[in-house]
Formats: sequence, structure tokens, C-alpha cells
Amino acid sequence: MARLEAVIALLVALGSVAQTPQDSSVTVHGFLQPADSGRWTLLLPEPVSVAGTRHGILTALGDDAHWSRVQDRFLEVVGRVRTDAGRPVIAVQQLRELDPPGMGRNSVDLSFNQRAIVTLAAIPNRFAWRLSDGQPSGVQPLLMFTVHNESQTTIDFMLPTNDALCARVERAGGGGAAWQTSLPPPARQGQRVVIRLGTVYQQFVAIPPDAAPVPGRYDAFVTLCGLGDYHAETSFELRGP
Repeated sequence: MARLEAVIALLVALGSVAQTPQDSSVTVHGFLQPADSGRWTLLLPEPVSVAGTRHGILTALGDDAHWSRVQDRFLEVVGRVRTDAGRPVIAVQQLRELDPPGMGRNSVDLSFNQRAIVTLAAIPNRFAWRLSDGQPSGVQPLLMFTVHNESQTTIDFMLPTNDALCARVERAGGGGAAWQTSLPPPARQGQRVVIRLGTVYQQFVAIPPDAAPVPGRYDAFVTLCGLGDYHAETSFELRGP
């Protein structure tokens, strides 16, 4: 799986907003990632306010014995947020894996050894670049692309290009130029894609402001480059401040 740190490393403190009481209970959506010294971090594409400052990366505290099972999965997390020695933390009370809202699906059934479910989700699928007071929201929306192997064996093929993922975002109904990008395969995989039985290939694409410059609805399309059967679509809404 592609590591998320490289995608949303820019989620840092972005200035003061309305005060959230220290040690308050919140429900947030994001991804658990291992950190240094056996710690875990919770990465939030849509930041949360902790002691008056918005943060997209929280140190996660709690019963972490089984957290590795949901690493990189989209999670709903309930916990109490606070600052600890100046560091934003969340004491996790509950967490559950769920499908992101508006996730698109595509079934691939080419042969007994090429059967898969391809999904694409925009996280979050409704957001604004700026808050009502004009300050940056700190949101870093992502496209989460997955290929679930449902074959009777390993899916194993060579990509026809040096890029693994090809993405396009355009305004719903047309109008304006489409934004496009491509990403290399996850580290150490090269051009070969191997998806073992019962496992998932996953990559993330960050949506930048120039992909959705004005409020409205947008359509997103992502595929394995050169392998058009392995594609999925979704949509998201950019709100005004």
C-alpha cells in the first residue's frame, strides 16, 4: 500500500479557529499509521480543531494491539482530543472501518484469474478550501483507489508504462480544462503489480486546489495506467467559504 505520509505531510497547524475545549470528545474520519517508538498517528484529510488550532495529524493513544489490522483503512474514530506537551493527541475510545461516502465501484471479470472489484472514493467528498472567515481550512482531499482481488489466484501483470495510476478530475457537466496526473507504483514494486488472493492494491492521489478551483461538483476518474478495465469513478463537491 502507498504510504500516506507523503500524500498529506502538509497537514500541520494552520492557525487559530473557533475554540474547541481541551479534552473534548469528537468523531473524526481518517487513517491510522505507525509512527516512531511504537506510536501510532491518525491522519485526517479534514483537520480537527484541538485547543483552538486545526490539526491534520494526531498522535493516537489507546488499545493499539489490533490497530495494524486496520492500517491504511478508512476509519471512523471516536475519541477525546487534547494537547499533551504541546502535541495534539486523540485518546481513542471507539473505531470502525467503513466505506467512504459516495464510493464508486467497478467489477472486473476478464478470466478466472482476473476478477476484481475496483473502487474509488474522494475523502472527504464535500469540502471547502477556506473557512467562513476566509482562513485556509487545512483540508487535503484524497482520491483513494483500491483493487480487491476476487480471483481464484494471484493477479499478476506488468504495467505497460512507468506510471501505475492515471487520474483525471473535471467539472461535472463539462466546462473548463480537466486536471490530470499520474503516479509511479508503490516503492519496490516497479512495473509489476502483484495482488495476492484476498488482498488489496491501494494508492492515494492528493487533490490540489487547481484540480477544483471554483465551487461546484466534480467528477474523478482513476485507472491503472494502460489497463483501462481496472478503473473507477466518483464525484465530490467543492463548497464556497
